[in-house]
Amino acid sequence: MEVLGYAVYVVVKCIAYVTWCFVGLRLLAPEQPRPLRRAALLGVARLGLGVVVGVFIFFAALSMNNATRNAPLTYLSIYVPVRVVEWAIFHVLVSRTVQWPKSPAWVLGGVGVSCLADIPLGIMEGGVVPVGRPFC
Repeated sequence: MEVLGYAVYVVVKCIAYVTWCFVGLRLLAPEQPRPLRRAALLGVARLGLGVVVGVFIFFAALSMNNATRNAPLTYLSIYVPVRVVEWAIFHVLVSRTVQWPKSPAWVLGGVGVSCLADIPLGIMEGGVVPVGRPFC
């Protein structure tokens, strides 16, 4: 059952990322052709970036959480800032120009989407904030 839970988590993350990239393309680059196809590619790439970056921050998050015994603090201190950087990178892929206030709103919305997409993992882990795992 645990493998199924992780599979659901990954699917939820992927759908959330594809959806948010589609929103970004419609909002920030409406002239782009085939936005759904491009959003699917960007969403899957965003999931891949999260896995790669997550492997690197896995130990930092685990160490901080073990030291502080405060999962919410660890989550906010490590995962949220990293996600700001990740979504800022994807902003460049969605739209080459910064559009005030849409661009920062989209990046921060992406951070929110990433955090909300962690809810299935938190539920699977008994309602705790998911830290020390290789996804970001």
